[in-house]
Amino acid sequence: MKLRLQFNSIRLRLKRSEVEQFAQTGRLEEKIFLGTGGDEIFSYVLESTGAASTTRAVLTPRAVTVQVPPEAVMKWASSDQIGIEAEQSVAHQANLRILIEKDFACIDGTDEQNADTFPNPLAGKC
Repeated sequence: MKLRLQFNSIRLRLKRSEVEQFAQTGRLEEKIFLGTGGDEIFSYVLESTGAASTTRAVLTPRAVTVQVPPEAVMKWASSDQIGIEAEQSVAHQANLRILIEKDFACIDGTDEQNADTFPNPLAGKC
């Protein structure tokens, strides 16, 4: 799972196997080890939960968790729908944009780079 933080947005991209795992288990987590101490870890988590009526992000001291309603996950994972998109109101700032996408193959990428990705709808159209 790839994480991109830019401006006031969170974007997650999932490969095929990750979409399948997320649909089956309701959770994906990646950890970034920033040092040698056990408290020097940052996690980003994607979870499907009935506690979320809309897609939202939750921040804790060592993690950001994006929560998605289960029905949105199932619809997305079992269809050609490319992504799940949401905006979250935040205090004193512009809205936080949340985007969860299927990871498409890069048109000029290598086989290794494109392993386990979804077919790019633009492939062969250039």
